[in-house]
Amino acid sequence: MPFLPPDTLEPLAELVRDAKVVAIGESAHHVREYYEVRHQLTRFLVERCGFSVFAMESGFSEGLAVDAWVRGGPGDLDDLAERHITYRMGQCAEMREHLLWMRSARVRFSGIDVPGSATSPLPGLHNLRALPHVDEITALVETYAKEPGLSAYAAYAAMPQPDRDRITALLADLTVRLDTGAADRTARRELRLVVLLDQLLRGNVAARDLGMAETVLELVEAGAKVVVGAANGHIQRTPMALPGVTVPTMGTHLTRRLGDAYVPIALTAVAGVTPARRRDPSAPGGVAVTAVGLPAPRQDSVEAAGAGMVRLRGAGGGATVIRVLDGWQETDVAAAYDAVLTLPEISPAEQAGAR
Repeated sequence: MPFLPPDTLEPLAELVRDAKVVAIGESAHHVREYYEVRHQLTRFLVERCGFSVFAMESGFSEGLAVDAWVRGGPGDLDDLAERHITYRMGQCAEMREHLLWMRSARVRFSGIDVPGSATSPLPGLHNLRALPHVDEITALVETYAKEPGLSAYAAYAAMPQPDRDRITALLADLTVRLDTGAADRTARRELRLVVLLDQLLRGNVAARDLGMAETVLELVEAGAKVVVGAANGHIQRTPMALPGVTVPTMGTHLTRRLGDAYVPIALTAVAGVTPARRRDPSAPGGVAVTAVGLPAPRQDSVEAAGAGMVRLRGAGGGATVIRVLDGWQETDVAAAYDAVLTLPEISPAEQAGAR
């Protein structure tokens, strides 16, 4: 495991002294060293700083079973990691070791994301199946949600417009029923994330990050101090610039609500090999995951400063790009993150799969 010496960890305690949420990012999913460093940082935050929940960019509905297990309940770790952590992020050994530590330390787990790896609402609907309309919604959803990855979006787009509108209308009706009834907080959160996934499928690209932020804030409102594991792009304070639109990130919403009590820390690397995604019609979901060598750091990148922890809170100017997969994301790095931890080298985790 990469060793983070005290001169890296001790300044972290000062940085997070007043934090309610600390988000630990990554420039790509399925990277061995990011799992390992995130585990070290999480242990430090739990053992030294009083954090009690590890929340992850993974389906909320699926994660309910993981939380029950880490709190001492029955279950098989391999099954939980394979089926109840979405985007296939539970497949590598380092994530499973992290879950074993959480169970021994009685640290709570929460998924924060929309269900079904952002392609299928079925896991959320399954837990709501006793409610009105859910059988009809499920029957409509199953016409597209059985497809993997990007294929589900294509199948959704091919649905007759009245069917898509019917799903949205039924979800709106069900939301009002729950809001005026006696449904518990878990059911409300599951339905809210199903609704936001429906909006994502309809083209509202801001819906997913809103849902993740809301889930984290519910944990905070319940009294938890939360460590969040998610991609750098989700945790950044500043909105994300996408082609033709600027989208508030999870970190944007958390900053608006929590201010300096939200601390985002990006993870990136100087060199190594990263998982990257390429369109491939022959691959499941139309996307192939391949291992790609990282290009040399750009002069305007945060990685150009070399390996180590850079504390950015209150800093001005500086780097204007940070790695994302094997490319670069344009952003004011000092405005986006409170700190950046740059590793000397990274490598793909074993058994990592397509997102």
